[in-house]
Amino acid sequence: MQNLRNSSSDVLSWFLLLLTMSVTGCGDGANKSQPSSVASSSISNNSSSIASSTTSVLLSGTATYDYVPHKNNNIGLNYPETEQRPIRGATIEALSDSDTILAVSKTANDGSYSFNVPANTLVKIRVKAELLNNISPSWNFKVTDNTNNNALYVLVGSLMSTGDTNSQRMLNAASGWGGSSYLFVRAAAPFAILDNIYIGVMRLNQAGNNRDFKPLELRWSTKNNEADGVYTLGEIGTTFYDVDAIYILGDANNDTDEYDGHVILHEWGHYIEEVFSRSDSMGGEHSDGEKLDMRLAMSEGFANAFSAMMLNNPTYADTSGSAQNSGFTINISNKVRSAKGFFSEGSVGAIFYNYYSSSNNKIANDFTPIFSVLNNSNYYLHDALTTIFLFYGQLKVLLNDQAAEFNSLMLEQNINGIDEYGTSEINNGDLTTSLPIYKEINPDNVVTNVCSSSKFGTFNKFGNSRFLKLTISQDGAYFINAATSGGSGTISKPEIIIHNKGNSLFKLENSTNNAVNGTVSLSNGNYILEIYDLSISNPLNSQITTLCFDVQVMAN
Repeated sequence: MQNLRNSSSDVLSWFLLLLTMSVTGCGDGANKSQPSSVASSSISNNSSSIASSTTSVLLSGTATYDYVPHKNNNIGLNYPETEQRPIRGATIEALSDSDTILAVSKTANDGSYSFNVPANTLVKIRVKAELLNNISPSWNFKVTDNTNNNALYVLVGSLMSTGDTNSQRMLNAASGWGGSSYLFVRAAAPFAILDNIYIGVMRLNQAGNNRDFKPLELRWSTKNNEADGVYTLGEIGTTFYDVDAIYILGDANNDTDEYDGHVILHEWGHYIEEVFSRSDSMGGEHSDGEKLDMRLAMSEGFANAFSAMMLNNPTYADTSGSAQNSGFTINISNKVRSAKGFFSEGSVGAIFYNYYSSSNNKIANDFTPIFSVLNNSNYYLHDALTTIFLFYGQLKVLLNDQAAEFNSLMLEQNINGIDEYGTSEINNGDLTTSLPIYKEINPDNVVTNVCSSSKFGTFNKFGNSRFLKLTISQDGAYFINAATSGGSGTISKPEIIIHNKGNSLFKLENSTNNAVNGTVSLSNGNYILEIYDLSISNPLNSQITTLCFDVQVMAN
């Protein structure tokens, strides 16, 4: 155990608790959160005694962490303005000198805690960097160190006698900042990260959520850097969501995200899509001004707006650089975008945030309408792919009185589609082969022509894939064929993915030049055929190419 610093009434220490073992090692952590209205849904502070005694006393206090805000221009961290914020909703325990748990509770919305413990007993207080609730809707979020066997971060006070009267112990997780650099353990980081998740949980429950949250680890380390490699060495590349965990940068003087609340909640927004809704995004690199695959634009635009909505702050800020003094900002609410359309994450983000903050025929800054659409089975089990069109189509069904407001925001972003399939869309994004959004194809062996283009980049960019809507009325085996229609000398390697309600059922992989085909078993229903060329989907391809294919479907 390593002594860290003196608090008002307790000497704090900071160490790691392995999930399957007792106390070990030494670690650190950090994050940024913005003020948010969550008090009406605070976690209760009911305590329970694990050990009994004929004589007990009340031990109470407050647990806090150092919060480092952004500068007024949101570029870089403002260490001189560091403030103490409450550790909210975290597990807090009273431990004996042999590490027996004497009592356990949760910190309240103001960071306070209390429990009865044996009198005249050596006791230390431990706060875990976890949010744990076993009552539905349940949740289990932990901040762990991916460079130390995914150990859980905890804050521990010194061992002191409880005496024979009620007493208080205050705990604070320090930032570790020494004036011009980090000189001490960055104990505040995990609790700063955790507080953003606390905000998100409270906001979703306020919006009507009654479903359990899937357990998730937030893996942060001072070693987490921008190298792509081994996660256990901290080579995570960037902060990102990966099914069971969010990996978070912590490399001082390079890129740290622990105080970047928008970054944390952006990635948690992807988690929300997976757990409570659906995303068909293929992921990958993207930026605000690019023309993207419409599924990626929807997911990233929503995640940007989600972070802004949770924090009630449209300025997305990401700090980096020497002494965390640099970075960038994005105004999510800004309606002026360099690339307007259904393929723009900037457009999608602006639509969502401005709809959220609007008071036209709705309550301003209320996440309930958006969550009610995303969390509805008619949305996440729909035949269409997840795009801004699908959201608008389902909003019209569920909340038709608010559809006009949403549609006006779409029109401002040059998005004109009128239903889940983008019917009547006229913005081709300067790619003439991109419309209609979905072409119809029937199982009658009639040719439908589509084109795959790398005009705006490869792998996940606008025009790489084209989509066909296929309706099957009779269960059976169907032969699908795509052949190059570019004439002699054209070499292509087409592939086809068959989607149904968010599931990729089949993939026809290319094995010969200029064609791909195969027989698949399809049941009655609607399917989406995604057609693309391997070279165009290759991120290493830098050539601008457009390749077209004749596609046919017939009963086998």
